[in-house]
Amino acid sequence: MFALRIIKSTNNFVNSLPKTARKIHKHNVLYNNKPEDLLNLVIRGESLQFPYVWLRENCQCEHCYHTSAQSRILDWSKFDLNVKANEVSESENSVRIQWSDGHTSQYNFNWLKFRSFTPENQKKYTETIYKPKKETWHGKDFSNILYKRDYSDIVGSEEALYEWLHKLSVYGVALIKNTPSSETAVDGVVDRIGFTKRTHYGIKFVVQHVQNTSNVAYLSSTLQLHTDLPYYEYCPGTNLLHYLVQTVSEGGENLLSDCHYTANYMKQHHPEQYKLLTDVEVEWSDIGTEFGNDFFKLHRAPVICLDCHGEIERINFSIPQRGSHFPGPIELVKPWYEAHSLFWDLNHQFAAKFKAESGDILAFNNIRLLHGRSAYEDSSNNVRKIIGAYIDWDEIYSRLRCLKVKLKNEDGIC
Repeated sequence: MFALRIIKSTNNFVNSLPKTARKIHKHNVLYNNKPEDLLNLVIRGESLQFPYVWLRENCQCEHCYHTSAQSRILDWSKFDLNVKANEVSESENSVRIQWSDGHTSQYNFNWLKFRSFTPENQKKYTETIYKPKKETWHGKDFSNILYKRDYSDIVGSEEALYEWLHKLSVYGVALIKNTPSSETAVDGVVDRIGFTKRTHYGIKFVVQHVQNTSNVAYLSSTLQLHTDLPYYEYCPGTNLLHYLVQTVSEGGENLLSDCHYTANYMKQHHPEQYKLLTDVEVEWSDIGTEFGNDFFKLHRAPVICLDCHGEIERINFSIPQRGSHFPGPIELVKPWYEAHSLFWDLNHQFAAKFKAESGDILAFNNIRLLHGRSAYEDSSNNVRKIIGAYIDWDEIYSRLRCLKVKLKNEDGIC
């Protein structure tokens, strides 16, 4: 009975932990590190532990690591998972290990500390070099979070480009002002980052009123809140819209909503509806012809896609581009529509309204933000015209890291 009470007490404690903490606790119970498998070091006054197997695999010598390719080249067929340190010697800035397999490795202390296993150091690595931490926002705070830089700064200054991309990654939206009046001007921004993501709408695309169109975005009527191309399994990460000509009519007003803010609100206040939007798979669709090319795109995913940590990874939302086939059970149809409608209402409630100007390039995270536009009217001397391009987040994060190393390098990053 005493042992049973201990088990019940332990289970209650574990179940009370957040999901990520429960996973870590489970791993510690199942795969508890043995003291003989760890190297203990004090680096800059901090006591740190490093598994021998990890250290040996990450040897930086020329026989194990190709410096110019920055790639591991050790022969895994000869790797010993139970490798141990025969001798450890420390100097002021590094540690030298003679291994049981006869190899010798040397590690810089800053390099080790930057990759150490404490939660604090792992959080620092994640936010410093992996991906900046996102910050959610309500529409009433939009004017405070919208970062703006001149086009000449973005194409001429690496410091300006870094700050602009960093703000774009944190808040999911940023603006470029005073862009040249040219249909190729957006290329200058893309070239500074990486390259565009080509879709069946081309390398770039033009948004203006087209009566017989294959895309409702090319109409001058109200464009409902949506994400672009949710029917792509590898959906474009970021949308760049160059307002070559903005309408002078009262319409054409932009609407932007941070779905991370909305989803977190639903998770707290409407957990059942939130779970439906994260669990129920729906079908996204686009069928038509563009540039003489027929296409029939389908992708299935929930409205709110979560990663293995339960964090939001991608948002899918589009009234026009949601297919008529519902792949889930019939019992979930009505509840799902109610959750979908709540998500729609809340995003409108939390959205920011503003009107981009001619010469602006509006960049926003296409898998995080919903965007829309009010109806407008063209005239003979004012035809609204936008040049658009997509860039994947892989390219943006890559450029951010390169600029981080170049401009704000911290010893140990590389």
